[in-house]
Amino acid sequence: MSDDVRAGLRVSTTSLVWTAVTSTTAVVVGVASHTLVLVAFGATGVLDGAGSLALVLHFRHALRHEAISEARERLAHRIVGIGLIVTGVATAAESIRRLAVHAESHRSTFGAGLAAASIVVLALLARRKIAVAARIPSPALRADGLLSATGALLAVVAVLGAAVTIAWWVDAAAALVIGAAAAGTGVTSLRQ
Repeated sequence: MSDDVRAGLRVSTTSLVWTAVTSTTAVVVGVASHTLVLVAFGATGVLDGAGSLALVLHFRHALRHEAISEARERLAHRIVGIGLIVTGVATAAESIRRLAVHAESHRSTFGAGLAAASIVVLALLARRKIAVAARIPSPALRADGLLSATGALLAVVAVLGAAVTIAWWVDAAAALVIGAAAAGTGVTSLRQ
């Protein structure tokens, strides 16, 4: 079990570092370029980072005490589940607002590049988190994998929005679907 907990610690630490760097960068660039989608992407990353931090602390504790603490697992799971719900609700709310006011997304080449890199990294992190979570077992790490997958899907929407000239409402509608699915996943995860 200690090898699996170490794997959980490694993937959670990697996720925390990636999220801290990309979220900070997205917020700074988004504010500087008046690009709301980048600020939102960065804010979503902060929630993912909070879940990863809770898991890092949880797995470090487990390695020191050679046992998984059920109380710490529940706390980490709650943090990640709430992160999924908040990410989903905030994404859905912003999508509805954009649809209501016919808001078009601002374009940012740097933001599109950051989102493209995030697609790959977050998809790999999501896959690894879910695989390791099954071996530990850790519902909190599994939920964090789903949160990373949600971030990857939002990054896909951001890249498509920046790369393709399509109807003004497509970005917001796609993000609305992803947001609703994330919130639903968070609720379902917390009920387990």
